[in-house]
Amino acid sequence: MRRLGLVVLTAVVFSGALSCHRGTRASRTCVVLSVGGTKGLAHVGALDALVARGVPIDCVVGNSMGAVVGGLYASAPGMNLRQRYHSFFTAYEEETLKVAATRGAVGAAVGLLAVLLSGGALGPAMAAGALGAASGAATVPPLSHERFTQVLDRFYAGARVEELPVPFVTFHQEPFAGGIRLVTVTRGPLAEAVSASAANPLLFEDATLERIDPGADRVSATPVHDACQLFPGARLIAINVTGEPAFYRSDLGCDVREVRVDVAMPPVEAFTGRGPAFEATYDAGHDAVMRARLD
Repeated sequence: MRRLGLVVLTAVVFSGALSCHRGTRASRTCVVLSVGGTKGLAHVGALDALVARGVPIDCVVGNSMGAVVGGLYASAPGMNLRQRYHSFFTAYEEETLKVAATRGAVGAAVGLLAVLLSGGALGPAMAAGALGAASGAATVPPLSHERFTQVLDRFYAGARVEELPVPFVTFHQEPFAGGIRLVTVTRGPLAEAVSASAANPLLFEDATLERIDPGADRVSATPVHDACQLFPGARLIAINVTGEPAFYRSDLGCDVREVRVDVAMPPVEAFTGRGPAFEATYDAGHDAVMRARLD
């Protein structure tokens, strides 16, 4: 009888150790990352601050720029996130250099990435202006969502969402006969999931209406509601750079700690991951989390 009790106790402890990694209803902490264009770079600093504070990150949910930064963290939680973002941008920049040759490719890389991650905040005319001003070139290569996806896939080495060391979920919208519906992505290639969440068919010649950035939806802008449905009972730390409070029901069923990052929209050059604009945005996210009450 005592042996049976020991076996049961051992099983319970072992089960708890396993679920601690993936999260349990009592201990799971999920980070929710908002959309936000260049302001979304504050997510890099915010995640670094959570790690510095010793806050466990058992799962990540993000949209648009939040999906980009969240995917970088969830796929390699033990790596330096700031350096990882910079490495990703460098890979994108190098690919754009190959395509654009000598026509202001570095500036084009910044502009292309700015438009892609703007969540619809940049209109076509503004996007073209950003590209021209950044590159100083008379012409720029076509906006290519396909190129962005390809660079992501190579950078992630073909990683799949369901196999990431930290559970990760993102969303996009797709049309159907009755209108537009939100699609939850919990499986499949990580690069496709992230790029779909950042897709804007109004801005990219090669983008289609099959997958659409969900950033225009107030609920999806900071997907607290969706995160709680996916991880019921979890503690949610929502990093919100949109300038508007997250929209969710008061009886959601999750303990929500919203950290609103007050930062002006940085110039597109911040996407390089270096320079004063990036540093200021990074610091805004880092400082907001360091000041926040999360208990």
